[in-house]
Amino acid sequence: MAQDMKKPGWLKPLAFGALLAVLGHLLTIGLIPSVIMNIAMKRIAEASGGINRLAHGNMVTPQNQQIVRSSPDLAYSTCALDLTKGPVRVFVGKGADYTSAAFYAGNTDNVFTLNDRKIGPEGAQIMVVSARSPIAAKLGEVVVSLPSDKGLLLVRRLAPSAEAFKRVQAERAQDYCRTVTDGM
Repeated sequence: MAQDMKKPGWLKPLAFGALLAVLGHLLTIGLIPSVIMNIAMKRIAEASGGINRLAHGNMVTPQNQQIVRSSPDLAYSTCALDLTKGPVRVFVGKGADYTSAAFYAGNTDNVFTLNDRKIGPEGAQIMVVSARSPIAAKLGEVVVSLPSDKGLLLVRRLAPSAEAFKRVQAERAQDYCRTVTDGM
């Protein structure tokens, strides 16, 4: 006489719940960085007057900080990058103090960072391209290849005082972020 071996009634709901938890976790990890980046890019593009345009932020205070956990000792410039219509050319001038230019992919990954030790006395000419459509750089130009068609540029310059911030404003007046056109 074979005994009827029934599985407990709670096993199927537990397995279904575990499956939902795993799927939810994977979707969260896959989607949240892109959602965060899309929100950041929209805000940055609005602040700069459009895509592929550099916006220079004001001196950071707790009331006006645009970047999460921004430092009051740094002056920030940002550019929302869109490479769908071609590459973007960036120029970051040499500053008197610490300067860095960090490039982020559409999923928030830091792809490339250039700091003041690597920026030459004439500044840094940078060509930003999509990994799907690389192009040749000009002599002396750094090529940054994003794995996505969209991303962000964050330029930081040391400005610990109002006097230093005024100096930085003059330094970053020459910086730019623009779509490459035939004339460039």
